[in-house]
Amino acid sequence: MTYQAIAFDLDGTLLSSNATILESSKKAIKLAQQKGLEVFIVTGRHHTAVRPYYVELGLDTPVVCCNGTYLYDFASDRVLASNPLSSVQVAELVSAAKAEDIHLSVYTRDAMTYETLNNHFTKLLKWVESCSEEVRPNVYQVEDFQQFIDNDTTIWKVLISDPDVQKLQNFCRKLPFDQVSAEWSWVDRVDITAKGNSKGKSLAELLQIEGISSKEVIAFGDNFNDISMLELVGMGIAMGGSEDDVQRAAKRTIGSNNDDSIAQALVELLGL
Repeated sequence: MTYQAIAFDLDGTLLSSNATILESSKKAIKLAQQKGLEVFIVTGRHHTAVRPYYVELGLDTPVVCCNGTYLYDFASDRVLASNPLSSVQVAELVSAAKAEDIHLSVYTRDAMTYETLNNHFTKLLKWVESCSEEVRPNVYQVEDFQQFIDNDTTIWKVLISDPDVQKLQNFCRKLPFDQVSAEWSWVDRVDITAKGNSKGKSLAELLQIEGISSKEVIAFGDNFNDISMLELVGMGIAMGGSEDDVQRAAKRTIGSNNDDSIAQALVELLGL
C-alpha cells in the first residue's frame, strides 16, 4: 500500500508520559516527510497547546483541534473551518457543571481559560511555563465565564473534569445530545463540543482540502476520541494499553507511547 499522509493524536500517542516526543518518532517522521508524506496533528488540544510540538516537528500543515471543532492554519492564523458552541449552549453547560461542582475550562478562539485551579490545570500551567516564550500556549484565569457568554465570544469547547469518574458519567448522560457531542479525552476529562464534531469528520475535511484519499493515510491514536479517525483511514493504529473499543476500531495495535513503537510501525509500513 502507498501512503500519502500520517495523522497523529498527541496525548497518550505521539507524546510520551512526560509530554515529550521521542527521538525515534521525530527521526521517523522526518524520514517520512523526506519521502513526500504529509504529517497532520489531530488532537483534542487547543491550537496554542499544539504550537510547541508543531514547531519542534517543523510542520506546515493545518491542524485538527478540539476533537474536530476547527481546522487551524498556523501560517496565516486562520480558522479554515469550524463548528463552535453557541453562547446559549455554553451558558447551559457552565450552569449545569457548576451545580454539580464539576471543574470547568472554556476554550475560546485564542486561549484556554479557567475560573479555579484544579490538579489538571496546575500540571498544565507547569508545562506552559517550561515552554519557550515564542511558542508558549495561551492559558489564563478569568473571574467569570459569563464575560464570554455576554460578549458572544467564539467558544470551541467546554472541558469538564473530576476525579470521580462516575460523577462525570452521570453528568454526561444528562447532556442534550441533539445539540452537543461529548468525547472522553482522558480517564477523568470530557470534552464537550457542538453536535457532530469529531476527529474523523474534521480529518476527512482536511484530507479533501489536501487532495488525499483517506485510504492512503496512517493514523495513530489511543483514546475514545480517536475512534472516528482510526475508522476513517486506511491504516488505523491503536497504542498499547488503549481501551478495547479503541483497539477494535484499529487495524493493528502497537506498543506503548513510551517505547519506540511508532517509529517501528512507520519503518515497517513506509520502508524507511
